[in-house]
Order: sequence, then structure tokens, then C-alpha cells
Amino acid sequence: MKRKDRYMDYADAPSEDMEIEAGRSKEERQKKAIGVINKILGFLLTTVILIGVAGLSLEYVLVKGPSPSLRDTFVMTMLETRRFGFMANVFLSDEEVAEIKSRNTSTEVVEQDISLINIHGQETEGEEGEEGSSAANQDYGLVDEDGDGIIIEQVVKKLCTGYMMIVQDPSRVFVGKPNSFGGNGLTVENMCKKYDAIGGINGGGYYDDGGGGTGGIPTGLTVSEGVFYNESATADCFIGFDEEGILHVGYMNAEQAQQSGIRDGVTFTYGPILVANGLPVDATGIITGMNPRTAIGQRADGAVLMLVIDGRQAQSAGATYADLTEIMLDYGAINACNLDGGSSTAMWFDGEYVNNCSANPRDLPTCFLVRREG
Repeated sequence: MKRKDRYMDYADAPSEDMEIEAGRSKEERQKKAIGVINKILGFLLTTVILIGVAGLSLEYVLVKGPSPSLRDTFVMTMLETRRFGFMANVFLSDEEVAEIKSRNTSTEVVEQDISLINIHGQETEGEEGEEGSSAANQDYGLVDEDGDGIIIEQVVKKLCTGYMMIVQDPSRVFVGKPNSFGGNGLTVENMCKKYDAIGGINGGGYYDDGGGGTGGIPTGLTVSEGVFYNESATADCFIGFDEEGILHVGYMNAEQAQQSGIRDGVTFTYGPILVANGLPVDATGIITGMNPRTAIGQRADGAVLMLVIDGRQAQSAGATYADLTEIMLDYGAINACNLDGGSSTAMWFDGEYVNNCSANPRDLPTCFLVRREG
């Protein structure tokens, strides 16, 4: 027994040493892992700091450099975002920012000649083709292949991409709203579902304190299917359709809108108006940022042009007001106006979003929607 005990004691000794050694190895591995993690975190932190410094240096060059146009473009781009507006004030005072903003805001009023719109003048008799498609399916060089009266085409312009929805019958376009104003708004998708609309785009401006609002309260005069809201609002930039389907763009209050027979419309303060009476509105000296944009216009034949431009993305930086004007004129707009943009910009059609929204679709108080046929 003693010999066996001695053997067992002898055999146990290496086992204890192995456990101690294993514990030391595990501790060393943990220390090495922590060291590697610290190095990675240190590298990432240094990279972030360097990027931040580089970004601030670039911003300083932009706002303090020799090019006023670059400065104004940067400032307006930041101001037109809800979350990064503070960037405009990093190297500029409130007074300097306000001066740039006021200089790059258009409130030009142009008297609109509605006689330039001839809604029922497009169709002519005897233009039936061999395949049974009528002239109404030929849309300024585009073809309405499925004959639903709607054409959607991708738009590629300089540093931005987007989509143009052409609605041949303006009577199908109207303003959608939530069940009531004051609560939560609805996304373009949910607005379309509420009205069983085939498609639509975001509409007018709305109160959004701090960039995290519920999107349920529109700013300015709003008209939805003949019902007027915010009638006491001052005359800001108003965009609306009358009973004949003619698009009106201009500065009007509720009384003026009623006199013009407006049935559906929204307000977007300062707009700006892009095209009036077939001509670009004079915006000499106005510089705007590059951001997601939404605009609406109308051709001479009454067709409605609904435009969205993606922005804040690698494949599409965004558009300026000048870009919107150029695109609208390319598509034959007689009158056109800018709508709310940024994170609100969205186009929905037949069950899906057409464009790449810059953020999660926002809740909105108003949208321009398109009724289904029949």
C-alpha cells in the first residue's frame, strides 16, 4: 500500500504543474487578446480623430477660402438638412449664416398665364396605329407601354439620379392627408394605401422641431379634395390644382386660392417656383445645396410631372434648385415648383418605393397622390 501511495503521489505531481501552466497560458492569451483589441480600438479612434480633423479642415477651407460660391453651397447644403444644420455655424457666426441664407432664398412672384395649359388638346382623331395604340400613348417621345396613363422614367443628371413620374390625366392627382392633422402623419406608402392610390410623392412642409417630429401638422394653407385647412395662414408659396386640373404655383392665401378654384394644394414656404409660363424663374445669384429633392410641374397638355431626386448617397449626391429647373424644362414643364425634400423625398408606385430614400420613410401630413384608373 505504501508503495502504491508513493506511486500515486508521484503521479499526481505533474498534473498539478500542468494545471498551473495551463492557467498561466490562458491568462497570457487573454492579455494578448486585450492588447490586440486595445490596439484596434486605438487605431479606430485615431482614424476617427484624423477624419474629423480632416473634415473640419476641409470645412474651414470651404467657408473661409477664396470661393464664396463653394461657401454658400456648403452652408445651404447643411441648412437644408435637419440633423446637420449646426455644421453651418462651426466657423461662421449666426449673422453670417443668416446673411447667406437670405441671399440664397427666392421669393419672386410671377403672374401665371393659365391659358398656356390646354388639358384636352392632346388627343386627335384618326391617329390610331396598326397595333391599336393611340396617339395618347405617345408621350413626348416616351411610350406608355401598358396604357395606364402613367410613365416612370429614370433621370440621370450630373451628380444625381432620380425618377420622373408622368401622369397624363391631371384629374387623377390630388392631395392625401392623415385622418386628422395634429397627430402622427403617414408615410407615402401608407398614404397610398389609405386612399387606394396607385402612387404618389411627398408633399408640402410641416412642423418638425428638432428633426424628430411626428409629421402630423402641415405648415401653411393646405387643401385636400376641396376642404381647406389652415385658412388663416399668410400667403406663402402655394402649389395646387384647380377644378380643371390646372397647376397653380405662386404666393396665395386662402381667399386667393378659393377665387382660383383650388381643389387640392400644399404650402412649401419659399418654394421656390422653378418654372413659370414655360420659362425658368430668374434665380440669378441664388446658390442652393445638393440634397434629395422633390418637385411637381405640368406640361402644356396638362400632364403632371412628379420628380424625385435621390441624395446623400454615394451614387447620387443630390440636386440643386437649378438642377430641378433644368430637368423640368427638359420634360416640357410650363409651370413647376419645388416641394419638401431631404429625408421626406419619396416616390411610391404600385406597391413599392421607386427611389432610394436617404433615410427611413418619414411620416408626413400631405402627399400628392395618383388615383387608380376607372
